[in-house]
Amino acid sequence: MKYKAIFVLLFSFCFSLCFLSCNNSVESLQGNSGQSGTTEQSEPDGQEEFLEPADDCFLDLKKISFTSAIGDSYDKETFVLNLATKWKCAQIWLGAFDASLYRYLRIEYEPVAPETNQPFRLHCRYSDDTDLYMLCERKRTVQYLSLDGTKKGSIKSVFLQSVKDNPISVKIKSICFTQRKTVSEAVVDSDGNASIRDFSALDLVDNMGVGWNLANTFEAHSFSWQEDPLLQGLESEFHWEEIETTPELLKFAYDSGYKTIRIPVTWYCHIIDDNYTIDPDWMSRVKYIVDEAIKIGYYVILNEHHSVHGDHETEFVEQSDGSKKFLSRAMNKPLQKGEGYLVCTDEADIAESKRFLGEIWRQIAIAFNTSYDEHLVFETMNEPRNARDDHQIDPKGRADHEWQPGLLCPWYKADGSVGGYWSDATNCAECIREYEVLNEYNQVCLDAIRATGGNNANRFIIIPSLCTGQKTIVNEKFRLPQDSATDKLILSVHSYPFGSSLEGTDENQEYDDAKKQATKNTIETLYKRFVLGEAGEGEIPLREGGGLPIVYGEVGAVRSKVALEERIKWIDFFVREARAHKMSVLYWDCGDDRTGSMAQIDREHCSLYEPEFFSAMIHAAAR
Repeated sequence: MKYKAIFVLLFSFCFSLCFLSCNNSVESLQGNSGQSGTTEQSEPDGQEEFLEPADDCFLDLKKISFTSAIGDSYDKETFVLNLATKWKCAQIWLGAFDASLYRYLRIEYEPVAPETNQPFRLHCRYSDDTDLYMLCERKRTVQYLSLDGTKKGSIKSVFLQSVKDNPISVKIKSICFTQRKTVSEAVVDSDGNASIRDFSALDLVDNMGVGWNLANTFEAHSFSWQEDPLLQGLESEFHWEEIETTPELLKFAYDSGYKTIRIPVTWYCHIIDDNYTIDPDWMSRVKYIVDEAIKIGYYVILNEHHSVHGDHETEFVEQSDGSKKFLSRAMNKPLQKGEGYLVCTDEADIAESKRFLGEIWRQIAIAFNTSYDEHLVFETMNEPRNARDDHQIDPKGRADHEWQPGLLCPWYKADGSVGGYWSDATNCAECIREYEVLNEYNQVCLDAIRATGGNNANRFIIIPSLCTGQKTIVNEKFRLPQDSATDKLILSVHSYPFGSSLEGTDENQEYDDAKKQATKNTIETLYKRFVLGEAGEGEIPLREGGGLPIVYGEVGAVRSKVALEERIKWIDFFVREARAHKMSVLYWDCGDDRTGSMAQIDREHCSLYEPEFFSAMIHAAAR
């Protein structure tokens, strides 16, 4: 038995050599990474330090084979791999390769044609039949898979796997084990010569008119293809909306009548190290879309969207009808580095949230500065709240305190008088503290932006209250941050009069006179309180003299549950009222035609789903 074991080890070693070739000298990855502006990352990413550099060890691409090649092919001369459909695999067998000297498995690749440019997985399978994988994204040409430090002494195989139903055709340029990782240089904007014109925030918002949200795109997360939920890469752009955002799409929406575009972006899942560094390639992709939108003529709102902890859904269960329901993953308590932020009362969470928000806004502001005039507006947070739990339920059972913070929030009668209050839990200590915490967070974001100087010293900034609610913003606990700039702050609220999803939505809803009066009362309340600065009895004005404009950053109605006629009544009345009070209205356009969609723009065909609805919205804005 002893001789048999020795024979097996020798065979495995020789077999591995057949499939691997190692350089005689350390090779610079920067020179053949396929990317420009890259830097070498020498930190060990939490794994052990190495005493000396190891030569890159390249796999022999001629040894790629299939377990089942029906419909698949691989050209060993051109190294073009074709995978016909989902979950098909090609592999390189290594036997029991010892990769102890390496930290990463690196792949360099390029698409063969646009129609077959699809993501695929790079897997490293260890000898215990476990494996780790990294998604090879369609907008990159180099990816690094971190090796498991406890298992990399014996690697059984490396394989490539399709994850889409669409056929894939990709040229594999190299696959190697390496100790080094190169990353793109940080995006810095410091050489522009744009200037922010000197006019009021009220005038800016009035000019913004009506617009749309580029929704379900750069804010997408819950990425089931990626093993690490905190590192989702460029491919997350396509997770919720498959159609790529192009200049042609942006121009179509602008030419159709939209003048402003809000670009929701989730940043937490694009942080690549313990220093809160945002992936420079992700920043560059966002920057490209911002630049194209401004070039077309838009006002652009760039925000932080889903990094409020609790929005991070990464697991799902399949329902009886075949649909998938996402479940919130367990939250770390306290928050760990790079996980996002939370509006709560825990001091450790508050400290981490401030570090996160300050660092991401510092980097965003550095990437968008002197090349951008008043057409670029920053928005500190989207619907910030305590998302970890429902810490208290309204005594009447009408609302939890995540979305309805338990402080006195009035509702109004048709004549404009207060008819009652949404919550009776006026003494909820957590809610009171959460308002104060959010005020602190808005200050952190604003300070980080202003500290970068240049045009950001005077850039217009949008500030939300808890949940970005119409009720919470009029609460006396909400405060504006102290600003070194003059007249550059804007307030944001959201409104979904028919509900924001299919759940709990009555498909027979009508936009009747009572709803019209409620809309009118709410808009007039916001206008008097903030634009005119008329505080009610016993109230403290948010700013002496008013002059605070309102942006309705999200409004929308689900097409499949509310009749077109009723939705047209709503959008016509709502936009007319808002524009009459110098407010901007941005429609939540989630892109596709699935059940429950609010989308108006068909992104695939650059057309409108409901021309009558869209026309009513645009004409209502032309007051």
